[in-house]
Amino acid sequence: MLNVNLTKHFGDFALRTQFEIGAEVLVLFGPSGAGKSLTLNCIAGLVAPDDGSVVLDHRVLFDHPARVNVPTRARRIGYVFQNYALFPHLTARENIAFGVRRDPNARQRVDAMLELVGLTSLATRHPAHLSGGQQQRVALARALAPRPELLLLDEPFSALDAPTRMQLRRELLHLQRALRIPMVFVTHDLGEAYFLADQLAVIDRGEILQMDAPGKVLRYPACLRVATAVGVKNILPGTLVARDAAGCRVRVGAVALDAPPYPFDVGARVHVCLRPERIMLLRPERAGRSSDENALRGEIVREMSDGMTATLFLRAAGARLIAAQDYDVQIELPVYIYERLDLARRREWTVSLRKNAIHLLGG
Repeated sequence: MLNVNLTKHFGDFALRTQFEIGAEVLVLFGPSGAGKSLTLNCIAGLVAPDDGSVVLDHRVLFDHPARVNVPTRARRIGYVFQNYALFPHLTARENIAFGVRRDPNARQRVDAMLELVGLTSLATRHPAHLSGGQQQRVALARALAPRPELLLLDEPFSALDAPTRMQLRRELLHLQRALRIPMVFVTHDLGEAYFLADQLAVIDRGEILQMDAPGKVLRYPACLRVATAVGVKNILPGTLVARDAAGCRVRVGAVALDAPPYPFDVGARVHVCLRPERIMLLRPERAGRSSDENALRGEIVREMSDGMTATLFLRAAGARLIAAQDYDVQIELPVYIYERLDLARRREWTVSLRKNAIHLLGG
């Protein structure tokens, strides 16, 4: 169990972070400068917090009021850095052995770590003769060799190509499940955060804005800052006009939308949050059915694609959601769906802003 409650000031920047995790992966997700790496450095003892505490499996590593500050080398924490931090003049074996050089069973431990990360055949190579993925495996093995009780990882895969990143993510999850120790992983890649996290903490300006299972954070952001950070592209200002046990009715621009039940009063200003991948295009043969929820007819006015996902911008015909811009909703869908529906040619569509895809936040 890791319990963290820290405060640290750097000029105008203030880190105030508090969380508790067990033998699971916590991902700190947020933009550059949010305080993610600083949080790791405070936990590791590389930076002294101004106040608070760090407790790992009932061992107090830092307690400002009690004047406890255990040195980094005695904290039993493994740390994998973004730039690997390998010794260039040492082989893979020698790098891994560095942290266990006083262990009488060091050779057996290093052999076990090399096998664990699949580098036994490359043990005598220096970092310059290893690929980026292999170097990262050496860094991970070196961090794990002393049998840490906690593993910290600071954007360890950011410099690697996409296939290598995916492979190392899977390997890291396998290791965590086998070792059963807490891991705190820093990233600004939302896909990576979602893949790895048991708990996802969205951090910005030194503050954890929301921490929960990744699916809940993406589906039910706690505030507008979280919604923006986790990719909610449609954030529409509205007014709650009706409410009962079955749900709410919200007026957005000239359109009234049905939403799930929320504890806002009638007349309250709210924001309607809709993830772009949850907006459904209705095939022509089924458009106009009375069962279609929050149906909106319109025209695709522009689009973007990265080769895997197509992003569409739809402007409503007639009643508009946001009259001040040239589109009303942003939609994302896989490219193969884009091609199957012939969206490059057919531009007029009806979409469903499904009731259960709507999340309301206070205005």
